[in-house]
Amino acid sequence: MTRRDLIFERSNLGILKKYNEAMKILEYSVMLVNLFEIKEFNNVIAGQLRLILCDTTKKDNKVIDNSLIRKIQPNPKLFQVNELTNFSDGIGGFIAGEMFNYDKPTIPLKTWLNQVILSINLQGKKQDISIKDFIKFSANKSGGAHVDPILKEKAFIVDNHSDRVLSNITIGLFRSVGKDLKKDSGANLAYLIDKYKEKAFE
Repeated sequence: MTRRDLIFERSNLGILKKYNEAMKILEYSVMLVNLFEIKEFNNVIAGQLRLILCDTTKKDNKVIDNSLIRKIQPNPKLFQVNELTNFSDGIGGFIAGEMFNYDKPTIPLKTWLNQVILSINLQGKKQDISIKDFIKFSANKSGGAHVDPILKEKAFIVDNHSDRVLSNITIGLFRSVGKDLKKDSGANLAYLIDKYKEKAFE
């Protein structure tokens, strides 16, 4: 008789632990990108944003939402983006300055992910790039989890603009769930310094 693999179900506490781990990884990664300009950690940010906000899996030919945030909060709501600033007529637009408007009401996750944050006209074709596009293309094609040798237009645009955008998306996520990035980054930096002092001269 052939033994089948055992199947284990992760508990709610186990899922919460994984969510908290992913958020902690984001905290450290944004700190390394923004404070220390170690841009390589944008790849880490992309992977964790996908895991938390827009991860999917297939079952019986159906796409199922597998994002961690929905496992913690079935109907998450996040802050809206600010309006696009136009480059000039017909060329496109982007969000100048602060990406999110914290004075407006929060909106459902699906709507939030589909908000356009960059619009570019390439050779007569308009490309609207959403939050979800930045996360998915960065994670799936530009180094978060995979690196594609050939990039289609949207993926190419994301690849060239992800440095600032991924950190800003993360900041909007943190504010939406009530996290204080400045306070957390200070605590994380202090922890690293203490650990360095403790271990470096042993």
